[in-house]
Amino acid sequence: MAIVKVTRNSQITIPKEVREKVGIKEGDRVDVTVEGDKVVIRKIEMEEITDFLPRDFEETMNKMRKDSRDRLRELGVIP
Repeated sequence: MAIVKVTRNSQITIPKEVREKVGIKEGDRVDVTVEGDKVVIRKIEMEEITDFLPRDFEETMNKMRKDSRDRLRELGVIP
């Protein structure tokens, strides 16, 4: 067990031995969840990160393409 101090900005430092044990490096993402009275920090892999795109991404892209084509037609750039 490692005991760490919470800073004024509510930050903690994950001790080196813990980071090395689970392979957490600078720039990695971690998932922070609450299980009962415990805070669980889990390293996540890039494949698990999906929340940076909107759920309706494909629909949004199609709308953007149509809007772009319409605007280019209005400007006379495309027929």
